[in-house]
Amino acid sequence: MNSSRTEIDKWFIEGTLASDDAATPEVWEAIFDPDRQLVRTKIGPYGKLFLRPEGFVKRFYHQVYPLPVENWVITRQIKLYDGFCTIDVTLDIRFQATLKYALSNMDILSDINKHIKTTYKDLLINLVDKELLNLSDGAWVQKGVSDIEKKIALAVSEMLILQNIQSQTLCTLKPSFEEFPDVQLAQESVYLCVLKKSFEFNEAKREELFRQEQDLENQKIEHKQKQLEQLNRDAEMERLKQAQEAANKKLLLEEKEKQLLEQFEIEKRLHAEKIRHDNSLKEIALEAELQEQQKREARLRAAEQAIQTESLAHQAKRLDFEQRQKQLEFEADLKSRQRHLEMQKESYNSRQESDIYLRGEIELLELEKQRLELQLAIKNAKKQQSSG
Repeated sequence: MNSSRTEIDKWFIEGTLASDDAATPEVWEAIFDPDRQLVRTKIGPYGKLFLRPEGFVKRFYHQVYPLPVENWVITRQIKLYDGFCTIDVTLDIRFQATLKYALSNMDILSDINKHIKTTYKDLLINLVDKELLNLSDGAWVQKGVSDIEKKIALAVSEMLILQNIQSQTLCTLKPSFEEFPDVQLAQESVYLCVLKKSFEFNEAKREELFRQEQDLENQKIEHKQKQLEQLNRDAEMERLKQAQEAANKKLLLEEKEKQLLEQFEIEKRLHAEKIRHDNSLKEIALEAELQEQQKREARLRAAEQAIQTESLAHQAKRLDFEQRQKQLEFEADLKSRQRHLEMQKESYNSRQESDIYLRGEIELLELEKQRLELQLAIKNAKKQQSSG
């Protein structure tokens, strides 16, 4: 419960700051004069007090008292609703004494700002206590503390200006809540407001977490699918490349074979011309030898072509086996992530059911409150009838 309270307190403070940024600030605009000084003239029994004018030249009969602009920070901690709520208060006050205030306090001109802080500190603390102790219900828990901060800052500035002290005040309130106590009638409204806000905050946080997890899983699945598609495209390109290389090698072999045949025919004609005048037996023997050589070369070319064809087929089979193995691995990983996504959805549905139970508990608390209020009203009515 402590961690939940910390989250709610953090939300409350950050939510208040966000609303302050969005709204038009209501600030008492004071016009300060950082060069404001009081000049006291004394010649014999005669004296005069006035603000230092421009171009003033100090003489021996002058005594100058600065009226500086000063920042004054007051901190305060207030506990409400039997200690259920603690509010840390910070008043950041920028102030400067006016001529009228200085004239009313001529005996402390040399330390006028210290006198102001000593005189009005308790009054300002009482003003803050009065404003915060009047928070009788929990409506401000839903709306935030922005309006209360502005009201206190304005009240502080008004109090000081009525005392002839120029000021500009910024009030900061930081509420925090203890663990939920046993519900008591005096603080039941505040308890319900905080409980509702806690439930709304946690529900929104779970929704956002679930959405982020779903987006992440969907992105991972989409990335895997794209990888699988790219792998298939790469495999197809590799198969086309292998097929093209095989076709090119076949064309080269066929071209080489054609060249060898042409070369053989040329050599055959040249050789025939050379031995044309040889006797017929030698010619027949040579013809037989040439034919045998042609058969041997043809068998050799056929064997080379068969070896290369078998090598290409083996490479294609190995490529298909590797592609199938990678595809099976990606499909297994994809199915695993889809199952994980289904389990997350089931977990989310179970959390939704527990949230429905919590809503029911809140509604029962509100009905119990209405029943107690009705009993109290009936009891008061009976008292009035008996006294009448």
